[in-house]
Amino acid sequence: MPDVFVSYKKTDRDRVRPIIIHLRAAGLDVWWDEGIAPSMSWRAEIAKQLGAAKCIVAIWTEASVDHDQGQWVMEEASQGLIRRVLAPVRLDLVAPPLGFGEVQFADLAAWSGGADDPRFQHFLSVVQSIVRSEPLAVGPTPTSFEAPGIKLSGVRMQNVSIHVTPRGAADKEEDAPDEAPRAARVAVSPPKRAPFSLSMMITRAIGVIFPLIALYVFVTSMGRMQCEQNAAPEVFCQSLDAISGGPNKPAQ
Repeated sequence: MPDVFVSYKKTDRDRVRPIIIHLRAAGLDVWWDEGIAPSMSWRAEIAKQLGAAKCIVAIWTEASVDHDQGQWVMEEASQGLIRRVLAPVRLDLVAPPLGFGEVQFADLAAWSGGADDPRFQHFLSVVQSIVRSEPLAVGPTPTSFEAPGIKLSGVRMQNVSIHVTPRGAADKEEDAPDEAPRAARVAVSPPKRAPFSLSMMITRAIGVIFPLIALYVFVTSMGRMQCEQNAAPEVFCQSLDAISGGPNKPAQ
């Protein structure tokens, strides 16, 4: 009876092989379809090993989560889901297929390939717990760091500089209670000043000058009307005449 049955898409064989090697190195009896002898019925052998395995590992990749290409992987994974012995792991940045989203997967999308990688060690502990029928250890899931060629989406750092205090200077600042931690300081640079724009300056000037011109025209027009009707003081009419250059004295 195998400890672990590994379900994967054949096109991912070379990527899955290091997982097999490290699981076996940890003392687990691992079965995958490379163990099928030429004379055996592969359907019968897969069914036999799948039903006997204590833990079923499903490898999620771009190929295996495709509902056309990964039907066999999903069918084999469903057996682990029914028996509650499924340990899924992803090698690509993909979501589990429909029906498997509630089972937490181990994330090896950025895995370096080494057995001592914390992400693989976390996956190994999950598999070992299922094989031994032990409760899963509760602990933080290792962070999925960015791998070469994988870009993190929705993350932006702008106008941020990292300043590390020299060790000698940091020792002198140990006694300062109000100082920030000396291991590392993050300083946010002031926002850059917008470049000079002549069109913007003209637009703003027009927005100020036009209302003033309109106010001047309104005051002089109304003033002249009042002066012609002898409804304005003579001093006002004389001042308006001096400003506008026209006769605005009240009629005698």
